[in-house]
Amino acid sequence: MGGQPSFSGPLYQQVHAHLLGRITSGEWRSGAPIPGEADLSRELGVSVGTVRKALDQLARDRIVVRERGRGTFVKDAAERWPGTPQGFRLCDAEGRSLSPDVRTVSTVSGRPTAAEATTLRIMRHASMIASVLRIRREWRAANRLICLETVVVDEARFPGLAEVAASAAESLFAIYTDHFRTTVGRTVWSFKPVAASEAHAGLADQDGATLLHCRRVAYDQKDLPIEISDQVLGFASEAYQLVQ
Repeated sequence: MGGQPSFSGPLYQQVHAHLLGRITSGEWRSGAPIPGEADLSRELGVSVGTVRKALDQLARDRIVVRERGRGTFVKDAAERWPGTPQGFRLCDAEGRSLSPDVRTVSTVSGRPTAAEATTLRIMRHASMIASVLRIRREWRAANRLICLETVVVDEARFPGLAEVAASAAESLFAIYTDHFRTTVGRTVWSFKPVAASEAHAGLADQDGATLLHCRRVAYDQKDLPIEISDQVLGFASEAYQLVQ
């Protein structure tokens, strides 16, 4: 890198974002060691304590693993949490991470809605028919359905995605990287409560469940949209929470 980066705002958060960018850009790949705290401190012009705090946050985000006596290593993409660091992860009421069982229910091709075409910036010549792939998935934890998800992508950009999507864990991000050389640079989330009139079989009929609609739009390193993920989550108030 040329010179020290310029940081503003809470310093450790800026260092965290800087290090994360170097990981998501591929500078440090899965399994690679990250330079030591002292080396990063000198390179970035910040204190060792600030670097340590940023690395600790990356470890909590499950982006890196810190091994006593060996150093800090980038975790394999398949082991990372859904959308982390781009989003959220599921925890129980005690703050312990949940590992949901995610199952692909269907993959269907079809014409994009006007909203989908706008969000994904799908533009085709008049003679070409635009098509999106809709991947419907169910998330379960503790033998209970907790999420219904639909992922929408531009099918022309990700040919053959339907054949490999079933192998995905909480997100398709690792598949985009491994099969299509597309790395997620950022995500934008929006949330809204689910209206009582909306039917979501298997979620709405659970006693005490609170339904929340979450939309995540993922963008690549060039800030081009990759996917739309619509998730309807059913939370039993005493059991689940979303944490950053």
